[in-house]
Amino acid sequence: MSKKEFLTVFKKTPRVTVDTVIKDRRGILLIKRSIKPDKGKWHFPGGTVLYKEKIFHAAKRKAREETGLEVKIKKFLGVFEYIRYKEPGYTHIINLVFLAEPIRGRLWGNARTAGKELKFFKKLPRNMIPEQRKILQGKLIR
Repeated sequence: MSKKEFLTVFKKTPRVTVDTVIKDRRGILLIKRSIKPDKGKWHFPGGTVLYKEKIFHAAKRKAREETGLEVKIKKFLGVFEYIRYKEPGYTHIINLVFLAEPIRGRLWGNARTAGKELKFFKKLPRNMIPEQRKILQGKLIR
């Protein structure tokens, strides 16, 4: 399949993603996006589940890739659906959200996959991806 054909299919197919809400005594860890979409906004570590990848593995992998931390999944929080046809990179996303705690690692950002600036928040920042703020407010699909 050519790249053009792949992108055509990719844009028209719902995508399964994971978000990992990493929380400890310092608060909730967020990353300031350095890539599109939502460049400059705070968000959870997360991303697309790969072909043949188990969901829990994807959540742990994305947390490690984007924060440098190994995490322990504590709880499944629910499903959230993003539908933004006007923004490249979103279209239709079915997002599985997990609560996790850091267990080891050194905190660092990854500008290529998410962003270099990471911070624990006790109070959510204003400049956060709106859908992710809703996740923390309990507005998930059950």
